[in-house]
Amino acid sequence: MRETGKRRMHMESISKLLNQILGHYEKKEYEAAERGVDLLLVSHPDFHRGQFMKAVILEETGRAVDAERHYEKAGNRYTLWSRLAMQLQDIDPDRAIMYYERATKMDPQNNLLWFNLGALYEKKGRTDDARGCYRNLSPLKEVLSKIFIPLGFMIFLISGGAMMIQRGERGLAAVVIASAVFCVFWLKRDAGKAIQMIVKKNRAGR
Repeated sequence: MRETGKRRMHMESISKLLNQILGHYEKKEYEAAERGVDLLLVSHPDFHRGQFMKAVILEETGRAVDAERHYEKAGNRYTLWSRLAMQLQDIDPDRAIMYYERATKMDPQNNLLWFNLGALYEKKGRTDDARGCYRNLSPLKEVLSKIFIPLGFMIFLISGGAMMIQRGERGLAAVVIASAVFCVFWLKRDAGKAIQMIVKKNRAGR
């Protein structure tokens, strides 16, 4: 128990330091962000997010050659660039665009990346670039994964819950039906995004 508590406190301290680093980075307080990263890497040199943030800070401050060494230690830079772009899109659209552009080159089949990049281009008045992003969307894939599959799973849960009620298993049925209700919210959120993609794709093709 004592070891578990120490481990939890240790992880919380890392998380707190990382959040401080990200806060400085978002404000372009690069010196403070880099000091925090260096402190983190002294005790955790294999922490991939620390290595990634070091690389990003070095690159954005004109030290691309040094940045590459840290990118190599960071692991899957595509995933980390994607997350960073999503984090920056409401704070700093220009930097978000840079990382979305990189991520879409590495994963040109990712609809969400194209959709988000297109939305940022629109916000910046780059209409032609936005249309190019929306033309790359594959709405059918989104409809299948965001609408049909969740809808089918929800129907399955409701049917199962009804059968359990008939058998008198009301407690278990309540859990299953609660899961079905959660699916409704999931479906509402994701279906809306899929519909937006269909609309954007159609308009871009005109």
